[in-house]
This record gives sequence, structure tokens and C-alpha cells, in this order.
Amino acid sequence: MEINLETLKNNMTSLLKKTDVTANNLANISTNGFKKDNYFVQYLEENNDKSSAESVKTDFRAGTMKETGNPLDLAIGGKGFFTLMDQEGVSTYTRDGHFKIDDEGFLITLSGEAVMGKKGTINLKPSEEEKISNINITQVGEVYLNERLVDQLKITDFEDYNKINKSGNSQYTVSDIENIIEMEDFRIIQGGLEGSNVDPMVEMVQLLETQRNFESTQRAVRTIDDALKKATNEVGKYR
Repeated sequence: MEINLETLKNNMTSLLKKTDVTANNLANISTNGFKKDNYFVQYLEENNDKSSAESVKTDFRAGTMKETGNPLDLAIGGKGFFTLMDQEGVSTYTRDGHFKIDDEGFLITLSGEAVMGKKGTINLKPSEEEKISNINITQVGEVYLNERLVDQLKITDFEDYNKINKSGNSQYTVSDIENIIEMEDFRIIQGGLEGSNVDPMVEMVQLLETQRNFESTQRAVRTIDDALKKATNEVGKYR
């Protein structure tokens, strides 16, 4: 009975973690470039010794493309990530192409990371001779200010997606540089954004199912607890 009780309690802990993952997916339905997470538990048994291994894996399938008409909104058709650099010089990667230009003319994310080109940071501040600022980004990532080629977007992919880590704001970091691939064959979509790949109906059904399983397990734990207390009281009567 103690083994059963411990197993049920571990199951409740797993269900709570699964609920947290699903709730986070639902909270990011409208987050550009967000990739949903899936929670897994593998139950193991060896020599009558039972154990479990849990993991959270990210689903990197593309989200729905949406047209915005904003020339600074970019999406990647197919594989790859925009390469960014934060204020401390650390490279991060994202599928969220909702960019803007800062006061100094640099192309940045909404949270302030610099968008990287093959030459480095991308500056789109017009010169004194340029009276207008017409920004055009081609399908191969060439960034033009008016008719002047400024740079080409640096698009990165990875050998093993299991070795990249979420760091917030739909961004990822990588610790193993050998996992990094600088892509040459990609397609940039200007005036569009990739939405989240979260399916709200699927996540809601999963959340409700997890909650029902948790409540059922919770009732079973209470039943066993009550039975143990009753048995303890009965034994105490005969001492």
C-alpha cells in the first residue's frame, strides 16, 4: 500500500508539471514565433525497481504565417532562425521577426537585441543625401536601404534541436558551437510574421484531461490515506 501511495503522489507531481507546461502554451497563443512544449514521462522497471524519467521537448514545427504589411516584420519560410546579439554580446536565435529600428538606426527586436547580418549589426539610418528611407528585404535576406545594399541577414540553423535552450521572448541559446549551422538556402518573407504553433483547442482538451486525471488521483490518495489512518487506529486499540 505504501508503494501504491508513493506512486500516486509521484503521478500527481507529474500531472502538475504537465499542467504548467500546457498552461504556458496557452498563455503564448498570440506570441510571435513561439514553439509549444510537450511534457513526457517514461516509466521504467528493472529488477522490480520502478522509476520514472520526465522530459520537456519543444515542438519546432512552423506556426501560421500572417501578413502585416510592415516592412520591418519578417518571417522565415522553412527552417532557420534569425541571429541576434544581446547587450552583453551573447548570441541568441529566434523565429519572431517583429523588428524595429532604434534611435541610432540599428535593426533590433522589441526587447532590444540587435538583429545580425553577415557583416555584423544592421544599421538602416539614412545618410544625409538620402531624403527617404525605403527598406526592402529580399527573399535571400539582402537588406536594402533605398537602393543601397546594407547587409544580408544571418540565418542560423542547428544540427540537433534537442541541444538548444529556450531563454524567453521566443528566443533560444546554444552552448555547443558545433551545433550551429549558418544557412545559405532560406526564404525571407517581408511584411509577414510567423505566429505561435499552439493549437488552442488541442491544448484546452489536454488541460481538461490532465485536470480530471489529477482530481481522480487525488481522490485515490485520500482513500489510501484514510485507510492507513483507520488501520493505525485499529492496531492502537489492541496495544
